[in-house]
Amino acid sequence: MFQDGAILRLSQPFLNLVSIPPVWQACGANPAGLPLLGLPQTHVCNDPVQFAERLQSLLPVRTCDALQRHQPFQVLSGGLRIGAITVISNWGSGICGRVEGVDEAQLSVPYQGVGHFDVGGRRLDNRAGSTVLYLPGGDWQVSSDVLAGVVLRLPRNAIAKVRQGMAGPAAPREPTGLLESPQLLQYDQPEQAALFLSLYRALALLNAATMAGGTLPESLRQDDLLLRLVGLLLGPLPSEPSPPRPSGRSEPIEALIAWIEANCHRPLSLSDLERQSHYSRRSLQYAFLQRFGCSPMQYIRRQRLALAQQRLLAPLPGTTVTSVARNCGYLSVASFRRDYQQRFGESPSGALRRLRP
Repeated sequence: MFQDGAILRLSQPFLNLVSIPPVWQACGANPAGLPLLGLPQTHVCNDPVQFAERLQSLLPVRTCDALQRHQPFQVLSGGLRIGAITVISNWGSGICGRVEGVDEAQLSVPYQGVGHFDVGGRRLDNRAGSTVLYLPGGDWQVSSDVLAGVVLRLPRNAIAKVRQGMAGPAAPREPTGLLESPQLLQYDQPEQAALFLSLYRALALLNAATMAGGTLPESLRQDDLLLRLVGLLLGPLPSEPSPPRPSGRSEPIEALIAWIEANCHRPLSLSDLERQSHYSRRSLQYAFLQRFGCSPMQYIRRQRLALAQQRLLAPLPGTTVTSVARNCGYLSVASFRRDYQQRFGESPSGALRRLRP
């Protein structure tokens, strides 16, 4: 039994969960399977009232109780705010409760067990390994046999904006009903399964980034990645025109390239590129593939390696290979060294030593 209010440091960070096991054990699971529970701010609650009080800062909880009152109650909780998104991880005893008047949308991603939600007279069973649940806000009740999962809280207008950006300005405006209705999202189709896998990988990357440095590098733009995945999970995008076949040099892509070169020192996302270029996601990918033989983000990575070279060849006091790697969005210094060596034919430490007085 953990002491109330204790801080738990897990020995195994969440680095290798890139798929969803077909069967989850309902009891005795290792909490290292969830992201963010290895951070120093992880808390352990041994009382459902205390847990409800902690949730009050995030959700308008009206009632909260242990599902099995005759058993000891334990819940580990960790969370992180990334841009407009709040990521919350919980692992522990089953709960039942009611939440009222939620403003933001919520995506409930179970890692274990089954959560039973009552929303507007509908019962929705959110099962680990087969579904995630989208709730648009409002009121709902929940009963979960074990509390083991991740909740993403995000503004509906942010989801709508990123979906429209991916579809492109020429795509028709979609009705708002898609984001205003609860949805139980099942990944029994290959395309949906791939999106779910990407979601779990994004949460793994989020955890790896925070565990590696204690903070999340802005250059990763994890908020945009999560928003885009949620937007795609909710349903097909509005129909977008087929990507144009460029003839010669296209003015929009030339302007975008110049903008990237001027701003590659800043955190950039695919949504930023879509807004800047007025291209849909398909058109943007097609244009970069035709012009450079790579994706837009791979092109940005090349530009950041060039920026890293500049910083290594003209170092400021205190510049290290690690600081340059992290500023360029690398979580692993080894990966940065490998990419730099491949790009420039020498190691970053060699470049730094060569010109440092």
